[in-house]
Amino acid sequence: MKIFSGLLPLLLISNAGFADDSTKIADLLAKGGTVTIPAGDYQLEGVKPLPLASNMTVFAHGARFILPKALPDKARAVLFAGENITHFAWHGGEFIGQVFDPAQQENTWEPNANTKGIEITTTKPGGTHDILFRDVKSSGIAGAVIGVHGQAGKKSESEVITYAERVAVESCTLLRSGKFMWDYGYLWQIMTFPEAYEPWEVERARKYFRTDLMREVAMQDGDDRVKLDNTVKPIAVSQSDEPKEALTFLGTNLPKNIVRGRQYFVVEATPEFIKIANQPQGAPIRFEGSSGAEATLAHNISATYLSAYAPTGSGPGKGAFDIVAARDVRVTGCQLSAIGDTMHIQRCQNIVFANNHILGSRMGAFFLAEFCQNATITGNLVDGTNGSRVVSVEKSCTDVTMTGNTFRNGGRGAWINQPVNFIMTGNVFINNTTKNEADMRRGRIAYRTAQPGQFPELYFTIYEPGATYGPVIVRDNIFILGNSAPDEAVTFAPNGHDLQFTGNTFQTKPVSIVVDPSCTNAHIEANQGAKTIRKPVDFNHGRR
Repeated sequence: MKIFSGLLPLLLISNAGFADDSTKIADLLAKGGTVTIPAGDYQLEGVKPLPLASNMTVFAHGARFILPKALPDKARAVLFAGENITHFAWHGGEFIGQVFDPAQQENTWEPNANTKGIEITTTKPGGTHDILFRDVKSSGIAGAVIGVHGQAGKKSESEVITYAERVAVESCTLLRSGKFMWDYGYLWQIMTFPEAYEPWEVERARKYFRTDLMREVAMQDGDDRVKLDNTVKPIAVSQSDEPKEALTFLGTNLPKNIVRGRQYFVVEATPEFIKIANQPQGAPIRFEGSSGAEATLAHNISATYLSAYAPTGSGPGKGAFDIVAARDVRVTGCQLSAIGDTMHIQRCQNIVFANNHILGSRMGAFFLAEFCQNATITGNLVDGTNGSRVVSVEKSCTDVTMTGNTFRNGGRGAWINQPVNFIMTGNVFINNTTKNEADMRRGRIAYRTAQPGQFPELYFTIYEPGATYGPVIVRDNIFILGNSAPDEAVTFAPNGHDLQFTGNTFQTKPVSIVVDPSCTNAHIEANQGAKTIRKPVDFNHGRR
């Protein structure tokens, strides 16, 4: 059974007087069958998970499971765990932690601390089935409060060796819980535009940013050389326009033809200098003016902006609940929020996500992850509260129906990635492009342009060049656009087929629906407030 264990010794030093109640709870669980954990507060370190068993029903109404107030770098804790569990139910109880919150100046848990409430794993066929969680509560847990994992394969992203069967999460209230995430470009933006933030925010960003990828540089008027020490981990010539090959400049005093925060590519590299251009193999830029003493560069945008959404050294898993490789999954009547992705369903089949309220999300609000099949999403209210995407239906999800939901205040619109048999009807979308705003605290600067982002309200992409997607039906939805929604509010990537986008209503501003010319059998018509444009669309647009 793969579970976290072994908190660092600092944990014990930082929590003097913390009286672990693990033995008391273990004695109750050892009785098996129907277990009642009396109401009261229980302090749990999570160094060794308390064991769960099959044919067990736990009643924990009024019990509060409290993690240590302080957790050190890369701390890992799991409170309850079981492997190959069948006919198991957990009712009530509240899990309480101190998940890192960037809105707070002082935090007692490190960003990469990872804590989990209940973790069930699978190693054999039929090992996990008939699992129920009801009336569970949480606040501030830095990982999934509820985790159920079938046995996922490693040969591909979609492989499942053994499914967990019949998993239900009902009437749970999991707040500010799930793996902490910085969000794409958050630390980079503070480091690049420090004048927009408080000094303590800049100091903290410097602590957690990939400063190992920063270099002090000098640029002189009329020269085309960026002078630096390029002997340790040397920066090489860019071979492509991929973000990992690009760099950005930091510092308020740069040559006037160098844009702070915009991507550049290396076209010549020596131990003493590099030359840069606007695109790979482009003409070197000759500087108009000189740089100041604080000028630096940050190389490898993939590491400094994109993959930096998660803290360095953070643990696996995400969401207030994390269900992977399960069949017959039901999540109903829950309230959820997270300082990261709010919920996570991946490699699952036969999914019902109904009548839930997502109250807020630092990143993805509704997240149906890779390779799910046969999902019904209905009657939910999803508040992104300036998170990342208000909806993500990721990587080849098949037979997905979304109807009668309200999605509002998301950051990067709704993203549907290479779907098969996808239906979205009768939903309301309200102001889901807040990451496009110029306000540095709500919006996000795009590294390609050094301007605020331009995420569409709804966008269809493919993740494999040359792949196809469809059929797709998007009908009778209402889009109430925010002030920062782009003119191209809906976009269809290349190679879509059997596309119906009809009868939708766009309010507050006129917009366009952009369809790549390679899409076939596309009926895009009768959408009030929007016109249809046929022109090329990048296959993976809106990815970050």
